[in-house]
Amino acid sequence: MLTVEEARGRILAGFSALGTIDVPVAEAAGMVAASDQVAPHPLPRFANSAMDGYAVRRADVVDVPARLRIAGEVRAGDPGDLEVEPGAAMRIMTGAPVPPGADAIVPIEQASETDGEVSIEVAPAEGAHIRPAGEDVAAGDRVVVAGTELGPGELALLASLGLSPVPVHRRPVVAVLSTGDELVAPEVEPGPGQIRDSNTVALQTLIAEAGGEARVAGAQPGGGVHDELESVRSALTDAAKGADLVVSSGGVSVGRYDFIRQVVEESGSIDFWRVAMQPGKPVVSGRVGDVPFLGLPGNPVSIHIGFEQFVRPAIRKMRGCTELLRPTLTARLASRLEKKPGRLHFVRVRLAFEGRDVLAIPTGAQGSHIQSSLVGCHGVARFDIDESALEEGSEVVVEVWKLP
Repeated sequence: MLTVEEARGRILAGFSALGTIDVPVAEAAGMVAASDQVAPHPLPRFANSAMDGYAVRRADVVDVPARLRIAGEVRAGDPGDLEVEPGAAMRIMTGAPVPPGADAIVPIEQASETDGEVSIEVAPAEGAHIRPAGEDVAAGDRVVVAGTELGPGELALLASLGLSPVPVHRRPVVAVLSTGDELVAPEVEPGPGQIRDSNTVALQTLIAEAGGEARVAGAQPGGGVHDELESVRSALTDAAKGADLVVSSGGVSVGRYDFIRQVVEESGSIDFWRVAMQPGKPVVSGRVGDVPFLGLPGNPVSIHIGFEQFVRPAIRKMRGCTELLRPTLTARLASRLEKKPGRLHFVRVRLAFEGRDVLAIPTGAQGSHIQSSLVGCHGVARFDIDESALEEGSEVVVEVWKLP
């Protein structure tokens, strides 16, 4: 069997960043910049006031208190072309352009105005409360590099610089299908021997969180794809149409009614189908026609683990991200763990902070069918392939899905 790292390397070698589209900056949240973005002008574009107050010549207010004639007012949005002459001051609002001649702003709290004059009580420093042009960004600065995921900060900066639309990689379309005669929709009351389909919901949510667009394919009315050769063949053919990746759950093992491997091999190719991991050993990697395919086991926890290790990095690579894997941290294990060597175990854990220490607390039973172990789960601790026991207090590497 391949190790997780070997399998992931082979999978990712088959993916590259998708094509570029231009998107209005207000609609680009969560997308990835396809090229470097360079400031066309400085930011701020002009020197402006950081306070409501009075624009003055500093030479006029070295000795305080000083009384100056009020020559006018500059509001935010005014052109700011009225010059402040010697012996005069000008009312100014936050964000308004600093008028010619002024070299300091006196806050309104440090002045008093009567009969068309202002009394300055505190001598300002040179340049006081003035935001110089280009203080934040100079013209020609690279403000966003290719591969950056665009969040509120990046998008606000691009908007301030007029960099809209912004070139981004399009989101990958990921077709999802879940197999199993036992599956019914979550809204349906199961009959004898039936279960509600949680895997499709899980995959749709995981794909959206990873930045892809999920499309459910091949489902029968009220449930998943039937465990029949022709049903699986039809569902996979349908799933591959217009998709950048096909992801399935169930039907990837060696059971009598597990047809995924057979159909993928007939319609395209299989690269590998087993990985030395627990949960989630039977993972099929291949192609349906020309479309990449990843088949995950049917157990609900295996879906999450397999997705995190293989599907999420593939989606992020197609999006053009530079960081493909979850961040990790080192934590102390809160309780003893045992396993047989030979597979890398992913132990669902909660994280807790005790001073400078981070505790990794297993979320309960670790069977691949225990869905409740995913509730309140902050990530997975890696129980390495050759290890058989980890003592309480041992240091473990945790792949962080979210922080407490």
